[in-house]
Amino acid sequence: MELNLKPAFFLPINRTIVRTVKFSAGLFWQRTIFRVLSQVAPRHAIERAMRLMLTPPRQPFSDEELAVLEEASLMQVPLIPGRLIAWRWGRAADPAVVLVHGWGGRGTQLRGFIEPLLARGFSVVAYDAPGHGMTGGPESSLPHVLQGLNAVLDHLGPVHAIVGHSLGGAVAAMALAQRPAVKRAVLIAPPASLADSSRRIAAALQWPEALRAAMQRRIEYRFGLDWSGFEAEQASGEQPVLVIHDRQDREVPLGEGHRHARNWPRGRLLETSGLGHRRVLADPMVIEASVDFLAGDRS
Repeated sequence: MELNLKPAFFLPINRTIVRTVKFSAGLFWQRTIFRVLSQVAPRHAIERAMRLMLTPPRQPFSDEELAVLEEASLMQVPLIPGRLIAWRWGRAADPAVVLVHGWGGRGTQLRGFIEPLLARGFSVVAYDAPGHGMTGGPESSLPHVLQGLNAVLDHLGPVHAIVGHSLGGAVAAMALAQRPAVKRAVLIAPPASLADSSRRIAAALQWPEALRAAMQRRIEYRFGLDWSGFEAEQASGEQPVLVIHDRQDREVPLGEGHRHARNWPRGRLLETSGLGHRRVLADPMVIEASVDFLAGDRS
């Protein structure tokens, strides 16, 4: 899981200053609260850490995102419990490519891929994972996101390929390993270890390791799942996989992308530079390389 702890340096300077101040103050208070609770009320510290790990950040949709959604057909995918909101661009008869967003994201974050994929004869499906965007819900987690992707794949029937970003990339690899009928995947900045991701969050918030480990045990017990099962090496298959990762990614280290690429016998790695963790999704070269790969071109 990822925690967005960096100010948005691409914003105009006045908004950047405001957001930087809010970021610094919020991080200071989070660190202070956890430091105090760890000493005087460790059970409350663990509960608070669990809520943080299971609550994705939410942001309003931009006008550009809403305009993209107006061009799609709305889909409601059955999910236990409730339903999942998805959209489809293009003809249902064309091979489908499913876009999977990351932690705290939404399907429209990968909108840059839609038109290039349509131009190559694909249809495109994007969705908001449980706890995210228009699907909503009180909480989310890697198992929630994986359940959402599997629900979409079951609902669609045959799917040509998956494109996943960040946590969505890790989840795409897990689903791909269990679905040999899906022919290809592109994994963009995929984390390789749920435990290591939690350690990065713990380091940012200055949690003692005892608190982080206790939080992990509680979440494992609640879901009945051992986090050791969410390592990159636990999901592999024979399909071609392209991993794209930026050298300056400050949220998911480049080495985690290397782990995914090495783990797939037909895995390939494309390293970029200067795009970070999120701008990589809008880079024309990244989009072109991804679409070429999904179409089976050798570039």
